[in-house]
Amino acid sequence: MSADNGIRIPPAGAPDTGDRVYTRREFGGLLLGAGAVIVGAASLPGNVHATGPTPRRGGAVKIALNSQGTNDTFDGAKILHPGDYLRCSSVYNYLTRLDSQARAQPELAESFEPNANATRWLLRIRKDIKFHDGAPLTMEDVAFSILRHKEDRVVSNAKQLAGNIKDVKVDGPNSVVVELAEPDADLPVLIGTFQFTIVKKGTYDFSSPVGTGAYKVKEFSPGVRTICVRNDNYWKPGQPYLDQFELFAIVDQVARVNALLSGDVQMAIDIRGPSIDQLNKSAIASPLVSKAPRYTAIQAAVDMAPGNNPDLGLALTYLIDRERVLKTVLRDNGVIGNDHPIMNGSPYYDAMLAPRKLDRDKAKFHLAKSGIGSSPVPVHVSDASAFSVEIGQLLQREAAGVGLNLDLRREPADSYWSAVAGKKPFFATTFNPRPTYNMLLNLTWKSGAAWNFSHYSNKALDALIDKARVTLDEGQRKGVYAEIQAIIHNSGALVLPCFITYVDGISRQVQGLTSIPVGPLGGLNFTDSVWLKG
Repeated sequence: MSADNGIRIPPAGAPDTGDRVYTRREFGGLLLGAGAVIVGAASLPGNVHATGPTPRRGGAVKIALNSQGTNDTFDGAKILHPGDYLRCSSVYNYLTRLDSQARAQPELAESFEPNANATRWLLRIRKDIKFHDGAPLTMEDVAFSILRHKEDRVVSNAKQLAGNIKDVKVDGPNSVVVELAEPDADLPVLIGTFQFTIVKKGTYDFSSPVGTGAYKVKEFSPGVRTICVRNDNYWKPGQPYLDQFELFAIVDQVARVNALLSGDVQMAIDIRGPSIDQLNKSAIASPLVSKAPRYTAIQAAVDMAPGNNPDLGLALTYLIDRERVLKTVLRDNGVIGNDHPIMNGSPYYDAMLAPRKLDRDKAKFHLAKSGIGSSPVPVHVSDASAFSVEIGQLLQREAAGVGLNLDLRREPADSYWSAVAGKKPFFATTFNPRPTYNMLLNLTWKSGAAWNFSHYSNKALDALIDKARVTLDEGQRKGVYAEIQAIIHNSGALVLPCFITYVDGISRQVQGLTSIPVGPLGGLNFTDSVWLKG
């Protein structure tokens, strides 16, 4: 069935007869109703770099990241930071692609059709797709690309996400069937996330990556730079438009902006503070704003002292001035949080859960219970975790006022995610949004999850996260998410003051870039559509 004619979804409780045909808009609504993270997507700022009349072919762009390291990778199962995401989305394709409201749209999969209870999905794959080396894409490649995340030898960051996938079976020359253990209406969104790159069957070595994507790798020096050049045999006619792009890090954000304004780079990730005002006044570049539930938090590793002291963690939640973080650190580019990952404005946000505010008396109460006394409490922050240094400094000043000795330690950006996050009792984290809250929670709060940096394990929470995925009734689902919020809010493992709006700096020469609220720089999946004005 052509994707242009809609996506076939049988009505609930009916046999899979194909009677009901949903439009893309309707299907997107179903997915959003099934747990999407997106908040106020319809009111997102417009694209300040709107596509011109006719895309121009040629030219190169340089993209300045805020961090990189020797663990830079082209393996979707191992990706950690924006540079990894950009590399993978450029060299590989995904089965689906998320649009400006984080809805799944056809990519390598022309259509995706569930059975009556969304436990079995038929994916029809485009014909005549080739890898960079000329080898044809096979259905065995597709099956392997999904199932490899379940293999122990892969040690995938998406293992939790793939946990509900029982099997992927070839169903003819151009289709596969994904069989699930439990219903999941979000499956088309899941297979459009960055981990699920389509690779050749049997690929375990990603030092010389080969994909079906818009670009080929010319140079890859982990921790230094990545250069990719156009795939002239790309399956999208006329695309990509650029001859090449280059990725490298400029950790200092003032230096990133200066490089942008001088023309040394054309895109700069993660712009903050007065630098935003600079861009608003510049004739050279301008900000690209994406409202999304990204957050930076102070987390406790609950399996090591003193992170295993919940009263100490709860004391910290009452020592952060959230309004001040929003006004002075974020310059109003964000939304106040309540120490759990669900953002105010989401249909699943529990407004009945009392919002935390700066409360020194409650902080003193929990500190007394903690028994920490005057012992120094190290808190590790880094430029690799957006705004964590500034948030840590505010927290440190408030802590001193109630007799808590916070030892703020600023760690190098290049080794932070591999050497610090999850390996110290208290540390900063930054999490980019996911298209659904269930995906985010599976990655960050499920017992044993790859990015559960707190090492938090709660069987009741695990069961609720699973329940949210299979509960199709919206009223019941809201109740499940309310219980999830309460558990995390009261855990003492998370201080989440605000959700952070993405602000990136973009040269006014750059066209075709839109706000996709699942990440910075157009959702980190833009390289096949961006172009340069002459």
